[in-house]
Amino acid sequence: MLPRTSLNRQLRSQSTYQPPSPPRAQQPNPHGNFYKQFGRPVAKNFLIAVLTYQVLYYSWMKLESIEVKQEKGGEMHALEGELKGLTKGA
Repeated sequence: MLPRTSLNRQLRSQSTYQPPSPPRAQQPNPHGNFYKQFGRPVAKNFLIAVLTYQVLYYSWMKLESIEVKQEKGGEMHALEGELKGLTKGA
C-alpha cells in the first residue's frame, strides 16, 4: 500500500484538468419567446373575454327568465278572465 502523500501525487500526475464544457448554444424557441414577452397580456385578455362572456350570458338568462315570467303571468291573467266569464254565464 502506498503512503497517502504518494497516492495523492500519483493521482494528480495522472489526472488532467478539463475545463467545463460551455453550454450548447440553443436555438431560441419562437413559441417560448412569444409567451415570455406576451404571456401576461394574452392571459389578461383571455380572462377579460371570459368574464365579459359570463356577464353577458347571465344577464341574458336573467332577462329571458323575466320575459318568461311576464308571459306566464299574462297567460294566467287571460285564463282567469276567461274562467270568470264562463262562471258568470253559468
